[in-house]
Amino acid sequence: MTKKALLSFGAFALVTGASSVAFAQTPNCPPGSWFCADAQIQGGASVTVGVGQSQLQPLPPPQTPPPPAAPPPVVIEQTPVQPPVVVYQPAPPPVIVYRQQPDYRTYYVRRPMPYAQREWGLNLRLDAAIIGGGMNGNAGMGGFGAGLRYKPSPWFGIEAGADFALGRDYNDYARNETAFTLSGLFFLNPRDHAQIYLLAGFGWSVANVNNDNYVGGPLGNGASATYDYFGGQAGIGLEYRMTRNLALNVDLRGFIRGRTDDGAQYNPEFVDPATGKTTNTSGGALVTGGVTFYF
Repeated sequence: MTKKALLSFGAFALVTGASSVAFAQTPNCPPGSWFCADAQIQGGASVTVGVGQSQLQPLPPPQTPPPPAAPPPVVIEQTPVQPPVVVYQPAPPPVIVYRQQPDYRTYYVRRPMPYAQREWGLNLRLDAAIIGGGMNGNAGMGGFGAGLRYKPSPWFGIEAGADFALGRDYNDYARNETAFTLSGLFFLNPRDHAQIYLLAGFGWSVANVNNDNYVGGPLGNGASATYDYFGGQAGIGLEYRMTRNLALNVDLRGFIRGRTDDGAQYNPEFVDPATGKTTNTSGGALVTGGVTFYF
């Protein structure tokens, strides 16, 4: 744009602004109008109208902005987790405890008998001879004896014994007899209190007989004689160990023997009156019972 044109435009604007101010100063012109003019309205009344009047309107009430929309839900896909395996086991059966009343009784327990590997013993006993009823049914003898024992082991022992008996013999003669024996003892259960033993051995004996009843037989009326014997014996017994040093004994010993004296050839001991047969062999049994002291 030229300088001349700028000047012309400025003069035009100045003039226009001055006119507007002048018209605006009219008393009846509404404030803020560029120019005022009178206008006729119906009924002859005149009203001033301002051109360019700015019509002020009240501001609208403030509006609350709508709340922001909720963000879309975020979907997270997860791999399904396998639930743990739960094994249910039945409960254990109840435990029932039965309480019993205490037992106040006293029990005695026997321990095995202690024994020595080697021991000596002294046996004292009573004897009873079984020799039958005899010719007149009154035969019987009894006495006493003693024995010295040596046990080299709990299972085995040796006994040297001496016994004395008196009474009436098979021929109904008055008799007294002394016997000496040597026997072996075999203990079957030496660890127990009650011990069973077997015995076997041999012996010698001397008997003095007297025909005091004048009953006849091999001896004459009122005659007497001495017989010597040798024989063997065997039997079974029971020994009860009350303590280590004291025991009770009972046994049964069967014996058989024959005469060894010089008169056996011409003066036999037994004569059968019915047949006349003679013999010098005799036998019987001996029952003994007593006590043994071990040391």
